[in-house]
Amino acid sequence: MDARSIFVLFLVSVFIFSAAGLGVQDKHLATIHVINSMPSDSEPMILSCKTGNKYLEMQTLPVGDDYQFGVQEKAVYSCMGVTGRQFASWNAFQPKRDKNRQTVFWLGKEDGFFLSWDNSSWVRKQKWQTE
Repeated sequence: MDARSIFVLFLVSVFIFSAAGLGVQDKHLATIHVINSMPSDSEPMILSCKTGNKYLEMQTLPVGDDYQFGVQEKAVYSCMGVTGRQFASWNAFQPKRDKNRQTVFWLGKEDGFFLSWDNSSWVRKQKWQTE
């Protein structure tokens, strides 16, 4: 095989791989952050999140930690947090509420869970409950 044939084969290969990559779309819609901002002497937060029938891996979140996961579909993602005798559940991602947001922040504090899109302005959306 001469140099010209190798060069043509190389160009064809590059074209095929480039064209194949054009059809691939990134399904990542947003990143969700759940931050444990309880007092320093609090127990770790147990966190469980899901969408539909798909459960994400359960997390143990020590105080100060930030758990992140990617939203892959336009569906509601719900989470449940438990610490000590307190528990709360909330919709971590709602397509209508969170559309066009790259990042959704949730802060777990003594008085509930707070939502932010900029990690500085917070609105409480859910209070803790007890058994």
